[in-house]
Formats: sequence, structure tokens, C-alpha cells
Amino acid sequence: MEKPAIGLAVLGAGAVAAARHLPALAAAGGRAVSIFDPCRDAARKAADDFDIALTASSMEEAIRADGVEAVLVASPNAFHREQVECAFAAGRHVLCEKPIALKLADAQAMSRAAAQAGRVLQLGFHHRFSAEHNCVKTLLDAGLLGSVHAFNGVVSEPFEVIPGGLGNYRFNAKQGGGFTLIDVGQHRIDETRALLGDVAEVYVEMASVLETHGMDDSVVLMLKMQSGAVGSLSWHRFSRAFVSPSMWFGTKAVLGASAFIAAPFQSAPLSIFLEDDPAEALPPEILSWTRPARWWGDLDPGWVNIWPPRRRTFEEQFRNFFGAVRGENPPMAGGDDGCKALEVVQAAYLSFAERRPVKLPLPPDTHLSPPTWGRLKVDYSDR
Repeated sequence: MEKPAIGLAVLGAGAVAAARHLPALAAAGGRAVSIFDPCRDAARKAADDFDIALTASSMEEAIRADGVEAVLVASPNAFHREQVECAFAAGRHVLCEKPIALKLADAQAMSRAAAQAGRVLQLGFHHRFSAEHNCVKTLLDAGLLGSVHAFNGVVSEPFEVIPGGLGNYRFNAKQGGGFTLIDVGQHRIDETRALLGDVAEVYVEMASVLETHGMDDSVVLMLKMQSGAVGSLSWHRFSRAFVSPSMWFGTKAVLGASAFIAAPFQSAPLSIFLEDDPAEALPPEILSWTRPARWWGDLDPGWVNIWPPRRRTFEEQFRNFFGAVRGENPPMAGGDDGCKALEVVQAAYLSFAERRPVKLPLPPDTHLSPPTWGRLKVDYSDR
């Protein structure tokens, strides 16, 4: 029996909502009932393009519209707390885009509000639903790598992919809270926590390479995990090409993966170096995604390439969220995950300001605005 579609209010009609959220929402079995954006033209266009009945004049009107069971918060980061708490006050469930908030205290208040309302708060960490992430998690959970003691990851992308260029809210520090680490960086931070556990200590180097905006567009984050594993994650949003490789170094095996993008220097989306017989070591499902070097032979120990079937991450995210709303499963990433990913960002800002490693957890009232650059000087005047 087909399940009835869950009705959503959509708060925010920006580029990501139009290009990713709204198409995925329909494909996953949901329906947008209402939409609100302070830019009325953007809201009307989205309503026309996706057959949304109500273009609301306020977030309250959108949230309280008949048929709304849940709310998608896809607005600039500074508005997340107000909108999420308004949704919970109306008895709605919430899927909130990352980051959860700009301030750690706001993030923790949002998580408490979800618990008090008895409603789902899911964070938009859609990378958790990629085929590559799930394959890595399966291999780690199966113990194939042994104890993971080191890791690294790199993400780069051209500046030109930012919707609207310098007019994007990410270049307004008060609305976005930073350009790179709190934005695209949240995904890899969350993935690392999901795979390796919580972070114990943070150190960072940050820079503004381009001369057009004065925000963090190049970041190298060094992490020590509570497990003892150490590694680095870096993001470079001035690059001329997309890359996203990651590596995990264990006592029994080495694993490499690249979410969404396969660069020419990679042989496959995932590769694992095994000294054991791959046919015996690999879980059956993952074994089915491999192929021998010689068609007439078997898999040999050494590097084994893996081609998992592609997953549409935004659709899978909505399916998980709808299941959580119906009580069928927990949300893949909840309010606590959002708080901990944001805590790493705040620890990094503190590390950069004071030029030292920062241990977690942070005091709940910790808050630093992102550094900004102008005429070769870092500005902390808004701390």
C-alpha cells in the first residue's frame, strides 16, 4: 500500500532549494504545500515551477498552512534557529540545512526544542547518503581496516560555482558565519565524525586566497579524534577543478574513496589495499561491486577497486526524514550531530584567533565570528 505523501512548508527559495531540494522532495514521495522567501519573486517562481499551492507572506503562514506536517529550512544560516523553533511551536517536524546555526548556544537550544516538542530535527548532511560514504562505513564496521590511526581528505571547487557570486549570503559574515569551513566544510566534518567518532582536539590554518571577498576560501583543519586517530581535512574554494578524495590508514588495510567526483588520477570511486583474499574478506554486497584485473581470473590481494551503484543523496535524505517522521527509523543525522559539527567550526575559529590547538568540548557560550581579511590584516573586531 502506497504511503500518503508528507506535506512540507519550504522556507527559502534559493538556488539549492530549486536545484536540489524541491526535485528530490517530489521524487522521494513528499509534496511542497507552501513556500516562503523574503524575495517574493524567488518564492513565486519556485511555486510556479514545482506546483506549490501557497506562496506565503511570512514563515508563520507557511508553517501553519493546512496539510503541512514538516518544514524544510533552507534559508541563510543566521535565520535557522528562529524558523526551526517556530516550526516546533506549531508541532511540525524539521529538516534543517547545514549548518544547524551560527552560535553553539543556538544550536543546543534548537536540539532541546526538538526534544521538548517530541518532534524530529534532522540536519541536511546529505553526504551521509552517498554510495561511497555508506561503502566506507560498511568496510570500517566490518573491521577490514583494523584500527584506523590516520586519515586525510581534500575538497576543492572553482569559486564560480557559488550561486550568485559575491551576492550570495555566504559572503555576509553575519548571515553565513563564514564561507568555507562552516559551509562546505560541515559535510566532511560530519562524515568524519560518523565514521571515526567524536573529535577531541582541533587546530587550523585558514586563508583568503582570492582578492575579491576577504572570507575563508582555503582551510586546512587538523583533527585528533577521541579514538586517538589523527588526520587532516582541507578545502580550497579557489581551485580550478573539483576533487574530493579521502584516505583512511588502518593496521590491516588502506582505503581510499572520493564522494561524487572521480578525478583522472583515481582508478575507481573506492579502492582498498588488502593483504587477505578479497573474496573472503569483503562483505558479499561490496564484493559484487568489484571486478578482477583479468576477466578469466579471481580477485588478487593488493589494491581492489570498488564501483558501488550511484545514490541520489537528496532523495535518500528525504526518504530517511519521512521515515523518521512516520516513526519508522531514526534520523540519520540529528540535532546533536549538528551541534558537534558546529562545535568543530567554533573550535577552529578559536584556534586560528589564538594560534593554538583547542580541546573539545567547548563551553556552551563559546562564539567567535569568522575571521575576515582586508589589506593583509585579519579582522577580529566582531568577536
